[in-house]
Amino acid sequence: MRSTTTYAVVDIETTGTSMDGSNRMLQFSCVFIKNKEIVNTFNTMINPGMPIPIEVQKLTGISDKNVRKAPFFEDMAGTIYSLLQGTVFIAHNINFDYRFLNEEFLRCGYPELNIHGIDTVQLSQIVLPTLPSYRLTYLGEYFDIRHEHPHHADSDAFVTAKLFLMLLKAIDNLPVQVLRIINRFSESLLFQTGSCFAAALKKKQAQTKQLPNYLEVVGDLVLRTETLTIESMREGGYPQTREKKENLFGKFLEWRPTQSEMMDEVYRLLVQRKEKLLMIEAPTGLGKTLGYLIPALYAAVKGHPSVVSTATTTLQMQLLEQTIPLLRQIMPFNFTVAVLKGSHNYIDLQKFALSLGKPQNKPSRLLQLRIVVWLTMTKTGDLSELHLTKMQDPLFDDITHKGPLSIDSGSVYYTHDFVLRQQLKQASADLIITNHSYLLNHAEGLGRFKKKSLIIDEAQHFGSIALKSNRAVIDFDLIKIISDTLLVKIGSQRSFSFKELEQQYFLTPAESKKIAAQIRVIDKRVPALRELLRSRFLQKEKKENGEDAFNEVAVKTSKFQGFVKENLADYQKVAKAKAKFQVQLLQLKTKFIEFKNQERLDRNAQTFVLDFLDGGFELLKALENWHRFELDELDQIAEETVISLQIPVKQINGHLRLSFGIFKTNNYLSPFVYSKFEHTLFVGAALVLPEGSDYMKNQLDLASETPVLRLEGGFDYHKQALGLLVADAPDIVTDTERYIAYLGKVIEDILSNNNKQTMILFNSLEMISKVYDYLRQSEVFDKRVIIAQGITGSNEKIIKMFELGDNAVLLGSGTFWEGIDLPKDRLELLVITRLPFQPPNTLVNRAKYRLAQSQGQDSFNTIALPEAMFRLKQGLGRLIRTKEDRGVVIVLDSRVVSRNYGAKLREVFPHEMPVRIIESTEIQNYLFDFWEN
Repeated sequence: MRSTTTYAVVDIETTGTSMDGSNRMLQFSCVFIKNKEIVNTFNTMINPGMPIPIEVQKLTGISDKNVRKAPFFEDMAGTIYSLLQGTVFIAHNINFDYRFLNEEFLRCGYPELNIHGIDTVQLSQIVLPTLPSYRLTYLGEYFDIRHEHPHHADSDAFVTAKLFLMLLKAIDNLPVQVLRIINRFSESLLFQTGSCFAAALKKKQAQTKQLPNYLEVVGDLVLRTETLTIESMREGGYPQTREKKENLFGKFLEWRPTQSEMMDEVYRLLVQRKEKLLMIEAPTGLGKTLGYLIPALYAAVKGHPSVVSTATTTLQMQLLEQTIPLLRQIMPFNFTVAVLKGSHNYIDLQKFALSLGKPQNKPSRLLQLRIVVWLTMTKTGDLSELHLTKMQDPLFDDITHKGPLSIDSGSVYYTHDFVLRQQLKQASADLIITNHSYLLNHAEGLGRFKKKSLIIDEAQHFGSIALKSNRAVIDFDLIKIISDTLLVKIGSQRSFSFKELEQQYFLTPAESKKIAAQIRVIDKRVPALRELLRSRFLQKEKKENGEDAFNEVAVKTSKFQGFVKENLADYQKVAKAKAKFQVQLLQLKTKFIEFKNQERLDRNAQTFVLDFLDGGFELLKALENWHRFELDELDQIAEETVISLQIPVKQINGHLRLSFGIFKTNNYLSPFVYSKFEHTLFVGAALVLPEGSDYMKNQLDLASETPVLRLEGGFDYHKQALGLLVADAPDIVTDTERYIAYLGKVIEDILSNNNKQTMILFNSLEMISKVYDYLRQSEVFDKRVIIAQGITGSNEKIIKMFELGDNAVLLGSGTFWEGIDLPKDRLELLVITRLPFQPPNTLVNRAKYRLAQSQGQDSFNTIALPEAMFRLKQGLGRLIRTKEDRGVVIVLDSRVVSRNYGAKLREVFPHEMPVRIIESTEIQNYLFDFWEN
């Protein structure tokens, strides 16, 4: 980065992103940097010689009128070409700007640019690895760079220039060890982006600068130092009175009487009560999270620590990143928090260090460089901090943690292992934050240190997650793939194998043969059993298009027991081979540590053994449910377990999976979860139906006498909201096609005549696709930003698009019925297309209904209807989130009016909310009146 170099920071606006010659430039802007200062700018509008698409006009604000008198690119090409000569080209997403510009130069008869380039997207990804977005608008906000006109080239070029200068400062602050790693792989970066790190390394090497005291070099990596601290005795008397609570909240929070009532009840349960259990229904807007966390921390001071479990890892991280920092400001004492997740959420340091020495594709190498910088920041090693929407890169197969058994205790990284750290924190933490799935699998361990209390937030999901969590799966094809891979490693003629380990005296030929023999038993017997199962239980069907497909089928326990008896010898041979292989693998691991410490293995051998151990533990994990074939166990689970076989439809080489799952939580949650804790508190916004709490108590495996506290909400629904129930919609059950046509027309009318931020809830992605296709053909598609689940991006992406949108429309299903928080003008109109009844034909639902019927119960009224009522209650909760919110909910399913059970569904609406039964033609009038008042 020489002081004499001129950097040209370029941004262009175009009629489209395709480079097939069909698009043209609208605007060219450039900011010149020299000696780390902005020295000049250049900007011109460009006449594209073609109409500007509506979506581009919406995005950029550039209309046909703005460019009508502007020069054509042919007229400006010479000037722009001359300006860029001798500079280093910088852009945010250089692959687009540089290539598009060159295509335009070639079209006008100029040669391609042949200058160096730097991409600020990749620089940002490496230097700022934990950001949730690398869009220029987000980075501008993050660095507080004033952005006059986002998506205008002149404004974007200026922001990119300021961003580039800030990134250079951040690069200068990276440790020299980190810069060396990045510099090793700079060839993997776009253009000459790596030169920024090379320049910083050259400057750093000339200095004798020590690492800051919060960093340390461990092996080949630089890690953040973290010392485990145990809190000394602390004083903290619980604030019993309103005055003391107001003093505690200070300027950060307002005192709410209902929240105060909740705090008192929670503190009494955790510290003073003899009762073991309590349910609290805390409506939206009450502040329930602080309502239980504040008393839980005061209870911890008194020697009663708590485990807090919530529905998902996303909500778990929200607690850690948003709520805990607030509590650290308002609580009058220090406290410790441990966050517990499954091992696969964490990075394995040793495996990551080894991955740096292996060949990688460019995306994987970029990810490695991000992680190298992230390791200087993270205290947890939790990969979710990288905010990757999907862990699809093949690198993750190598570097994600496989659990405590896989850790090499002789490694230099052993004492820094993140999974071991979290387990150590667990013993002394005041508060452990986990998720329902982890809790269900580790309840006994969580309750082991001291006698902790358990707080289950989002408790309405706990029962259903328990059913999913208890599902045991055996993937026959995965077992075959892993065992094949291990056998190839053992006997490979082309690469490192067991033969080389024998030459280094790590294994004897006899030991090699014994290990291979057990894997061969598994490799041979498992596929044979797969074929027997498939031919016996899976019925092949012909689809309309003539393709073969397999349906998921339930297997009666009695028939499965008969099948096991017929093939008992094969099952037992696999079980014995698995047990012997597990012993061999543990012996191999112990021997490896010994040889490594004595430096008796070369680097290739060490890498090979670690890879083989990883594969071995993966095989054991794939076989962990093999015990389900034991006849004694099948007898015990016969009444409450659903056994099924599935294979993906229309997927070549699809995996055959055998599943065992419970379909009821009775006599499961109480003995295996709640009994491990001193007290258990259940908190949720939807735990009680109008007729009472019996249904949810049954789902949570609680006795009918379990106390329930229902807290009043703080919203004025009479003024803030309106419910519209459409009575004349076609019956979705008897006339689906007519209903879909009706739905498209009514939604089009609603969106055409209202500019409110709108979310439309569906019951299936298929229905979303049909309505989206209908809207694409309408004029409303050009006027509104329409975002659809399963079509316009991942769930995370479309939520972000909707939150940042202006009068946007979101079509969502599944998780969008709950958990998403869209206050004030982020959601003003909620449309429910179909009542949220669960599909009755799933294996689990069929089993639940069959059991209810065998007990003389009406399965619709005891299972299907209560489930739909809770789901509807959750959906309604999306609309009003603060006291300043105003909104309308429209239900386009006439069954809420026409069917006998509709009255029960209507009771789910907040009592104070005005609810009107109307005709479809009246919707616009009611909306107009509501928003005008």
